[in-house]
Amino acid sequence: MGKSSVMREMPKAHRYLMQDIFLAYLAMGIYLTLIGSALPSIKAEYHISYQVGGWMMSAQQIGYLAMGIGVSLAARRLGAKCTYLVFGALAFVGLAIMMVSGNPVLLIFAMLLTGICKGSTANIGNQITSMVSNNDSSLLNLAQAFFAVGACAAPLIMMVCGTSWRMAFGITIAIGIISLLHGVRTQIGPDAFCVQEPTGKTDWGFLKQGIFWICSVLLLCYLAFEASVIGWLVTFFIDSGAADAQTAQLLATALWGALLIGRFASAWFATRFSPQHMICVMTIGTAVCFSVMMCSHSLVPMAIGTFGIGLFMAGMYGTTLGGSDNLIGRYPMCMGMFIVIPGVGAAVTQSVIGVIADQIGIRGGMYVLYVLIALMLLSTVLFVAHGRKKS
Repeated sequence: MGKSSVMREMPKAHRYLMQDIFLAYLAMGIYLTLIGSALPSIKAEYHISYQVGGWMMSAQQIGYLAMGIGVSLAARRLGAKCTYLVFGALAFVGLAIMMVSGNPVLLIFAMLLTGICKGSTANIGNQITSMVSNNDSSLLNLAQAFFAVGACAAPLIMMVCGTSWRMAFGITIAIGIISLLHGVRTQIGPDAFCVQEPTGKTDWGFLKQGIFWICSVLLLCYLAFEASVIGWLVTFFIDSGAADAQTAQLLATALWGALLIGRFASAWFATRFSPQHMICVMTIGTAVCFSVMMCSHSLVPMAIGTFGIGLFMAGMYGTTLGGSDNLIGRYPMCMGMFIVIPGVGAAVTQSVIGVIADQIGIRGGMYVLYVLIALMLLSTVLFVAHGRKKS
């Protein structure tokens, strides 16, 4: 069943809810990518090191993974809608803090807030999308595509604002306010977001299933890889001498243009091919394109590799969730763990890159990502084997 028919068959309240999820993902794509695009300017103006930059990105991932379980607990006490709106506003509070203070502690705290917002939006958004669409991979990938639209727009906003990264942040805060005002009218209840088990007890049965751990490692590798590439890409091109600041922003836009194309394509392919076939192609393609980017020192092959990375890794998240044997729908805590486990990997990876970059340069730091590539390839073999055994 295609994504359009899935949306048409939903009740009106659920369609509005999905539209709000798409808008929230759009805003999330803008602010997450904008931080990476603005990082060289923030780093220069506030005189922070690679290591502090790595800590900032790790703080974002810590906030993200904390919401893996925290959002369900908050939803039980505050209600799902209140949780969705309150935590969804924290990213824009974080951007405001970064606009007014260069204190490293406050910068790290601000990034923590953006991570909390990201984790809340991703957790609730993925659960809503999965449950109202019966775990439809095409709709999960479509939600990720809206994230890519926002991420694609972020470097363009940065370029339009020129040297004023604060103006870019201000525009993003305005977009966030619009998203939150739209969310006020949503109807989020137990039929759309399960905040507790029917029995009142948490069922951890998914921990005994092999596919959960396979998908967790896949998501860990993907999230850590994507977050590192997004966070350090502009800095990587500028500090490696391959591009100036404006060209680096264009390359970041090209990356997200590729992600946008890839996510819409993944939503289409998901209706025609199994998740196992898709993950296999995505993983191999990402590994090859990353090698092209890292082994080149001139702009053209590095740009080609960057575009290829975006194209191949675009549908990894939604396709992995779609191939998880509907664990999200059967176990409400499962989505939280799919956030916590990958979040730990992403937080550690970005800090490690920052520490190594201070010693031997940003290119040396980025070589850490080959460890993730190796784990991703191994997990893909297990993912495909599970799919064949199941069929």
